[in-house]
Amino acid sequence: MNGFSGFTEGDYLRTVEGLFFAVKGGVHPDDMVVAYLRYIPDPSGDRLHGGVRYRRVSDVEETTRYLEVNHPGYLNHVDRLNAILQTVPCRQISAVYKPRERLREILEGPATRLEKTLARFVETLSSMSGVSTGSFGVSGSLLIGLVNEGSDVDLNVYGSDEGRSVYEALGKLRRAEGWVSPYDDETVKGVLFSRWGDLGRLKELAEVEKRKVLHGLVLGTDYFVRLLRDEASPPSKPMGSVTLKARVSDSSGSIYTPCTYMIDEVEVLSEPVPGEVSELMSYRGKFTEQARSGDRVKVRGALEKVQGPDGTRFRVILGGREDYMLPLLLDNF
Repeated sequence: MNGFSGFTEGDYLRTVEGLFFAVKGGVHPDDMVVAYLRYIPDPSGDRLHGGVRYRRVSDVEETTRYLEVNHPGYLNHVDRLNAILQTVPCRQISAVYKPRERLREILEGPATRLEKTLARFVETLSSMSGVSTGSFGVSGSLLIGLVNEGSDVDLNVYGSDEGRSVYEALGKLRRAEGWVSPYDDETVKGVLFSRWGDLGRLKELAEVEKRKVLHGLVLGTDYFVRLLRDEASPPSKPMGSVTLKARVSDSSGSIYTPCTYMIDEVEVLSEPVPGEVSELMSYRGKFTEQARSGDRVKVRGALEKVQGPDGTRFRVILGGREDYMLPLLLDNF
């Protein structure tokens, strides 16, 4: 492991070539870390680190193609998931960035406007929720020192109970204080196009995004909050793509990363599935808070067969470019 261990969602890695990856999840193979490429060196980039210019990249398909051409060693087969994923071999890691450590430094002496905004946001949420600031962390460009004028406040909260308490406090804060607010018709456009621009039906999807608590504006700056909890890691087997309609029977896990939805009354619209699909799951922020208990949804994603302690079950993983989860009030799709 080259002295590195304990990787979890929201951590960042810098490789020996100077690539920055965001760690995905908390379960990894022994000799590599599942992580997605986020920043690459580019002479025309708008961010600066150690005298090198960088640009941000986020589309999984785009970054996978970039790695195939330039750094194929970062695409590896993950046995647990039986899939080739973006991964960083531990021997290629030159630095690890930890969100809680960086936030602690910022809270001790916030220097910039963005750092002061972050500090006020965290300290207020901590006070309102009763959750220690030690359960918060900062991710994204503030974590790794690649801030520009358009940088967001990317905040992590660690622990299931802590996350639920902060979520409730954030909802109260948005209703009570003008300095933290939901998106409106105009300010939602950036996140709307970045998440769903290829999908269409943006007017209706804007209403879904505007009601979400985990993103919005803090002092005029976009904020994104991830509530991280421990995740089970049963073996799974990809079984191709699937499209279905279903009723969300339990959305209590929809606020977390990874987000989960329990479903029933499933109608499979594509090829038949060799069993009952009971769960939707995603590591992508676009799928958090996407539906509520009782909603009927239309879903496209990757079908997985999961072998858990209680037997075999089927779930749909949402995360590909063409994947979606739409309340059926948006149907005609």
